[in-house]
Order: sequence, then structure tokens, then C-alpha cells
Amino acid sequence: MVARIIDYLALSAFAFAFFMLVSLAFSAANPAGFEAELSEEYYNVWAFLWFFGWGLLIFFYDWLFHIAWGRTLGQLVMSLKVVRAADGGRLSQGQAVGRAAIFGLPHSVPCIGHVWVLVDCAFAGPDTRLGQSLHDRAARTVVISTRRAPAHPPPYV
Repeated sequence: MVARIIDYLALSAFAFAFFMLVSLAFSAANPAGFEAELSEEYYNVWAFLWFFGWGLLIFFYDWLFHIAWGRTLGQLVMSLKVVRAADGGRLSQGQAVGRAAIFGLPHSVPCIGHVWVLVDCAFAGPDTRLGQSLHDRAARTVVISTRRAPAHPPPYV
């Protein structure tokens, strides 16, 4: 969960920076300059993207990070990695796309998408052998820890 929170913070910062850069470029390209009032349609497009484009952003983020490095930024910070459940190898393109689509794209449906994410992640409970959520089960992947066990475990008291 902490890894996902880190990912959402990173995505929010990226989306905000993108919004600011596009707004500055749009204002600079406007013949009236920075003092001109931006149109209502401009803000409507951003509102539409904020409400319905979030899932697409999460989809691309998860897909590209998992296919390139096998982990997102949050998973890197938390020493986690996503691997194939069958043999622990790197994800195939299809697995990365499927996993990202099942997790990310439902975010584009307001309210229902967030309920889906809760249901999806709730299935990672103790009743599953590998602790897999629905998107992991569908893609045949598993999240593993990359932390090394201590060479000499501490003595028990």
C-alpha cells in the first residue's frame, strides 16, 4: 500500500507539472499574452482529463515501469518487484499490459473505478497462496520483496 501511495504522489506531481507547462506554453502562444483569460473550454478539457484520464495515466505508468524495470517508483522505494508467478522471471509484454490495464483503466470511471480498486486489492488477503490481487492473478504475476535476509538472524530472546 505504501508503494502505491508513493506512486500516486509521483503521478500527481507529474500531472501537475505537465498541467503547468502546458498552461504556460498555451499562455505564451496566446496573442494577448499571459494577461489574457483562458477560455472555459480550456479548463473543461483539463477537468475532463483529471476525472477520466487518471486511469490512462496509471495504465501507462504501470505498464512502462513494469516492462522496463519490473517495478514502479513506489515498489523500488519499498524494495518490491513484480515477476512471473510461474518461474520468477521478467514480465512479458502481454503480462505487463494486462496487469496495468486491469489495475489502472478502471480508475477512469468515477466512483466505480475506486470501488474496483478496493475490491481488486482486497483479494490479496491471507486466503490466497501467494497474496495476489486480482490484477496479479489475471496476469499470472506476483509481487516479491527484493530485500536480502540478514546473514545471521538475530538471536531470539
